[in-house]
Amino acid sequence: MTSIESPSERIKLLVSQLIDGQLSTEQANELNCLARADARNLEYVVDQLLLDSLLSDELGGESLTALVDLVADGPVVSGKINEKTTPGKVVTGMVGWFGVTAATACSLLLATIFLWHMFGQTAASAAVTELSRIIAVTSKPGDRTYQMAVEEAMSPPLRGQGAKSPDHGRPPKPPMDGAVLHVGGGHQFVLVRMTQDGLPFVTGCNGQTSWAVRPDGPVRVSSDLGRFSRDVPGHEHSMPLINIQDGLERLREAYEVQLLPVEEPEDKSSLDDDGPSRLLVAVKKRSYRGPKRVEITYSVRSGLIRQMRFVEMPYGPQRLTMRMTLVEGQQLGETFFNHESHHAADQVIEFEE
Repeated sequence: MTSIESPSERIKLLVSQLIDGQLSTEQANELNCLARADARNLEYVVDQLLLDSLLSDELGGESLTALVDLVADGPVVSGKINEKTTPGKVVTGMVGWFGVTAATACSLLLATIFLWHMFGQTAASAAVTELSRIIAVTSKPGDRTYQMAVEEAMSPPLRGQGAKSPDHGRPPKPPMDGAVLHVGGGHQFVLVRMTQDGLPFVTGCNGQTSWAVRPDGPVRVSSDLGRFSRDVPGHEHSMPLINIQDGLERLREAYEVQLLPVEEPEDKSSLDDDGPSRLLVAVKKRSYRGPKRVEITYSVRSGLIRQMRFVEMPYGPQRLTMRMTLVEGQQLGETFFNHESHHAADQVIEFEE
C-alpha cells in the first residue's frame, strides 16, 4: 500500500463508523467533504475499505492510486461516463497489469462502486442545493438585461406529425442572435430582436397585457399574457426565457444536475466585486422534452446567474445552441415594460382578446 500522512482523528472516526455501518447522512456528507478536500484523505478512505475487504498484498500501490484517481475524477459533465474512468474498465486493466486474483478484483470493484455511489449521491445533492439557491436569488425583485448570442442553428427535417406542426408554413421568426432580453418581476419582459431587414421587432408584457410592436404594422395588444411570448425560445417545453425562475424550476424535474469546481482565475485582479464563478450543468433525462443541456454560470458568492447556455433549444422548426449573458442589473423604470415606451405615440394600436 502507498504510504500517506496520518489523517486527522476526525476522519479516522468517520471511516471507522462507515465500516461499522454506523455513519449518519450528516456524517457521510462530512466525510465526503473531507475526502474531496485532500487527495490524501480520499486515499486513506479507499485504503481502509480495501483493507476491510481483506484484500491481499498482491494489490500494488500503483493500482490503489488508479482507484483514487477513478473516484476523484468521476463522470464527465456531458452526462456520459468517461471510458477511462469506468469502474469495470479500470478493474479489468488492473487484473491484466498487476496479476490481481479474481477475488481481489471483485472486492476492488465493489469498493469502487460503493465509493462512487456515496460520493456521487452527495455531489448530486449538493448540485440540487445550489440550484435551489440560484432559484431563490433569481426570484428576488429586480430588473435584469441579457444579451443573446446564437452559436449554432440547426433545422432538422420534419417527419410524420412534425410536418404538420403549427410552425410549418409560417414566416420565419426574427433571429435570436444579437437579441436583447429585459426581464422584470410579475412576468414582465421586453424582447428586442431585429428582422432580416434590420428593423426592430419588439414583444413584451407588463404583467397586465402582452403586446407586439412590429416594424410593418400596427401595435398589437392582448389581455392574454402569453399571447406574444410564444415566439420566444423555450415556451414549448416549459423552459421560458422570459420567466427564468420557472425555467429553473423545470430543471428539478426533467434534468440531472451536476456541479463543476469553482473557477479561480490565476490573475486574482481579474475578479469582479462578486467573486469567482461556478458552473452548474443540467442534462435532460430521457422521455422529457426541452433543451438537450443547460449550463448555468453563476457567482459563488451571491448565487446570481451570469450566463445561461442552452444546447439544442427549440425555436420553431430550429434547434438553437445559444447563450444569454447578464449585462445589466439596474431598475428599468415603472413604464419600461409598457408598449408605449417602445413605439411612436401616433402608431396605430389594435386590441385583441
